[in-house]
Amino acid sequence: MTEPVSLIVNRSPVPRMAVGPTKATQPHLAVVYATAAGEVECFEGRPMTPSQQVFSKYRTRYEVDLRGYRRSAVLGRNPLVSRDGVHAFEVKVDFAFRVDGWDGAKALVRSGIDNPLPLVHTYLTSLFHAAGQRFAIEDSFGLQHYLNQRCGQQVTLAEGLVVYGCQVSVQPDAKSKAYLESLIEAGRRETLGQAEHVPNMGDVLREGQIAAKKQEQEMEAAARQAEALRHVAMDSEGLIRQYMNTHPEDAAGAFDMLRKLEEARFATAELQNQRALALFQAMADKNLVQAGDLEVMRQLLTDVVGRATGGATQLPSAGAPQLPGARPWDAPAAQLPSASIAGSAQTQPQPQTQAQAPPPRPADQGPGFTVQGPGSTVVGDSLPPYAGRPAVPTYAALIYLVLDESLDRDSLQELNRGLNDLHSALSGAPEVARSLRLSVLGMAATAEPRLQLETVTHGTRTPILTGRPGLSYSSAFQLLKTVVGQDVAVVKAEGVQVLRPIVYFLTGGVPDEGNGWREAHQRLTDIGGNPAAPNVIALGLGRADAFAVRAVATRPEFGFMAPPNQDAVSAAHSCAGFLRDSIVGYARRLASGDPQFSVNPPDGFRRAEDAY
Repeated sequence: MTEPVSLIVNRSPVPRMAVGPTKATQPHLAVVYATAAGEVECFEGRPMTPSQQVFSKYRTRYEVDLRGYRRSAVLGRNPLVSRDGVHAFEVKVDFAFRVDGWDGAKALVRSGIDNPLPLVHTYLTSLFHAAGQRFAIEDSFGLQHYLNQRCGQQVTLAEGLVVYGCQVSVQPDAKSKAYLESLIEAGRRETLGQAEHVPNMGDVLREGQIAAKKQEQEMEAAARQAEALRHVAMDSEGLIRQYMNTHPEDAAGAFDMLRKLEEARFATAELQNQRALALFQAMADKNLVQAGDLEVMRQLLTDVVGRATGGATQLPSAGAPQLPGARPWDAPAAQLPSASIAGSAQTQPQPQTQAQAPPPRPADQGPGFTVQGPGSTVVGDSLPPYAGRPAVPTYAALIYLVLDESLDRDSLQELNRGLNDLHSALSGAPEVARSLRLSVLGMAATAEPRLQLETVTHGTRTPILTGRPGLSYSSAFQLLKTVVGQDVAVVKAEGVQVLRPIVYFLTGGVPDEGNGWREAHQRLTDIGGNPAAPNVIALGLGRADAFAVRAVATRPEFGFMAPPNQDAVSAAHSCAGFLRDSIVGYARRLASGDPQFSVNPPDGFRRAEDAY
């Protein structure tokens, strides 16, 4: 409702001794007189004369407004609830009202009502009560039509008011409107979806037909290519010839491939030739063969190598080596085996002849460390020689595993299984593991310790590698430079003789810094600047660069590469077994008092310098 309306514009007592004429009224006002007992009278709306007032029984005079008024109201406190009992309608009513003439004026004065708006509001509320339950919330126009019919006729109330000219407008309230808008939007989306379904289905069918046609053409092309290659020899020359046929514009590339093939064959044949000579010379030294048989046997073996590499069966012959007098090996009584790290097979000691003198013992390579032989492990202040005596000296070998965590998930799983097997083997043999300290570092964009240096026992946590992106050799070498020196000092403080640390470095990719790691590698492995410089055994697989693997290894025989045709997972499996067997075997030799360390390449691996 709007602001209040007062239909009784004046209320005054009736004078007894009036002087002069009676007060006049405006045309739209009706004068009503009332007694003290509540009787009212309207003398056709005119005021009484002075003489009538003197003897009148009426005590109060009222002036009632007979004009019509139009107002608006919103049924907010009593909303009309829809058929579902949840949503409601918002109802707005425009209506007019007035006093019903002189009789209405008397009834209004008799009722004592001054503001008629609450009376009209009560009437309309009762008229509209429960009307919303006839209609759904979506049918606001139906409810509007129904209410306009209910209040369309003029009505006279008992209080002397006439209500007329009612116009009703109905709409859902805010909550219901939001609900209806969501229904409309859902329907719109459904209609659009149905309309778009047909062209979408057509697109899918057409794409499927095109894909099937492409697949059919690819299969036909593959079949034609297979037919064309059926009579092509599946060797290196045949494949290069086929490449020349399919890429005639790249003749230079084909010739380059052919040149590299010939170079690889020649290098492989030459290497096998040299190894065969060295083997047969060692056999001749032990009187297993005669020197005159050497060239014949060498030619037989190199013929086999030449055929295996696809080259000529006759390889260049090497001059017969000058062999000393063949006799059984008799080690000098004063000579003891050194703690050497051998290559792919443990080197047989060479007999001393008159032309050969025992090599001089090298000077100490740093404070507190002594090198025993050209490939020895560095030990503490002194390394008592081992001669098979039952007394076992106290040695401590520091082993560091630097493993590439940028490998694929399957390769990391193989390495983690290998670490678990290594942990089980060492923790299950405490008498073997006590001479060995193990540390594991994970290498990716940064180097992270996975196991601090410690003796492996049942209580030692099994290290776990976590796949990470990036690959930085520099971060690994910098971390090693820091921890190795600290670890050596700590272990030496325990009163044991520390052998030169050994690092197994496994990589499966190319470092992000290019060749920027070489300076950090030099600082780590330079015995002059780092007394605790370790021996580094490098293993390369997958996308690793053979030149980098060779450069990481501290000696040529310490760098190994997986075959180029071997997948990374299989190579990681071989490396896992190699790490377990190599470390456990070394621990067993240390437990028996023998500090000599030998390393054989993982299954299928070859020296990195042979993979150039």
